[in-house]
Amino acid sequence: MTNDAFFYTKPLFFMTASNQQTATFESYYVLNSRVLTHCLFWLVYYLAFSLVWAQKHGLFASFYLEFILLPMRMAATYAALYWLLPRFLLQGHWRRFLLYLACLLIICAVLQRVVIYAFYEELLIKTGTALFDVQAIIRSSLLINTTVMLALTIKWYGVYRTLWLSQQGDQFKLQVVSERRNHIIDSQQITHISGMGNYVKIHRINETPITTYSSIKKMADKLPSHFVRCHRSHLVNVRHIDSFNQDDIHIGSKVIPRGSDVSDKALMG
Repeated sequence: MTNDAFFYTKPLFFMTASNQQTATFESYYVLNSRVLTHCLFWLVYYLAFSLVWAQKHGLFASFYLEFILLPMRMAATYAALYWLLPRFLLQGHWRRFLLYLACLLIICAVLQRVVIYAFYEELLIKTGTALFDVQAIIRSSLLINTTVMLALTIKWYGVYRTLWLSQQGDQFKLQVVSERRNHIIDSQQITHISGMGNYVKIHRINETPITTYSSIKKMADKLPSHFVRCHRSHLVNVRHIDSFNQDDIHIGSKVIPRGSDVSDKALMG
């Protein structure tokens, strides 16, 4: 297989929404595992609400009720997270988001009411409540909405936190000393940094490189997360990468070596 099979070009990446979404949220997963994080969330949710309602219904009845209601709440939550949120709310269509969210809650509430009636009230505890009792359906919709809002809040925090960190990175300025002068460098203008023993050379857009006494490791610790150590002697600003393959990285006319342990995902920001 030729190197061309591994070649990456910037325009393709920035047009791929799924890559951006993965990069946005992966840092919030437990052990970088989405499946593990979701399983832990639902386990904690199930145990917490089962114990909360245990005083009213008894331990067995409470755990049984939460167990049969969990699938419907999960369905509503994932529909909100992976359909309503990205397709409507994050696109600025908040009216459609609220309308479809209301419809989703009503549908799930009716289905949940059927489950409660068939598998709880008829089998375990006789309440005498009609199948399509309006108050019971409203109560179900409110309980489902609580779950959906909790998940959306966590997800929204991830979006906000990522955007905030991105803005902080954009505003970051690096202070270095070169030839007995203090230089204030806008991090957005840095394309890459190359190491030369006890010194580093900071390459900037359309500017003369600045050489200062430091190391690649110290530079990596100072700079925002979109600066990636692609080689033992090189840092790259992934926002300026034009292309890369398994051997090297191109930024303008510069060719920068790439270490074998550097993943494509790291170079795609």
